[in-house]
Amino acid sequence: MRPKIRLVALKEESNFVPLGVLGYCLSRTEFLKPVFAELGVQQKTVEHEPAAKLQDLLVGILAGCRAVSQINTLIRPDRVLARAWGRGQFAEQSLVASTLGAFGEENLHQLREGSMRLLRREGRVWQHNFAQNWLWLDIDLTPLPISKLAEASTKGKFAKKTAMAGNWPGCMRRNTMKPSFPNSIRASKTVAVPTCRCSQP
Repeated sequence: MRPKIRLVALKEESNFVPLGVLGYCLSRTEFLKPVFAELGVQQKTVEHEPAAKLQDLLVGILAGCRAVSQINTLIRPDRVLARAWGRGQFAEQSLVASTLGAFGEENLHQLREGSMRLLRREGRVWQHNFAQNWLWLDIDLTPLPISKLAEASTKGKFAKKTAMAGNWPGCMRRNTMKPSFPNSIRASKTVAVPTCRCSQP
């Protein structure tokens, strides 16, 4: 069943309404369940399960917390946001920190495996039919413009737009060349397979 979203008047306020809508959809569809399904952190549980505290940490990151300690001031007072994520109230920052401190190698492995399960379920690459067609990736290494006054801005790796490799036109047939190439012709609707040895399936 798909979640239904309605606009209703609230007695309480929230500073993170879009994040609350996201949380409502993710919690009702159990989207993150594969990530935490196999997680077994050896820790005493009184009120909040370890998986719930990790979810609180995720919400904190999405809300802009730059440290675990900011959970108490940024999202913990927001009970509307907590209810949207299926929680009565977010865990206190010291409890989240103690859960992170209880993590061992095995728990990291479990969390990594859970993330891979989610990626396999949701990732379009994993659902691609490689027997029927190639998977084409489009990568743009052009740096994005940034202001010198932007917070924590640093000079990027690429100072200018990178030039194409010298042998790039030799690898592709004419109907797949970029329009900006001087000798290119209009691309056809048929996909051409690369002709160089470095592009074998």
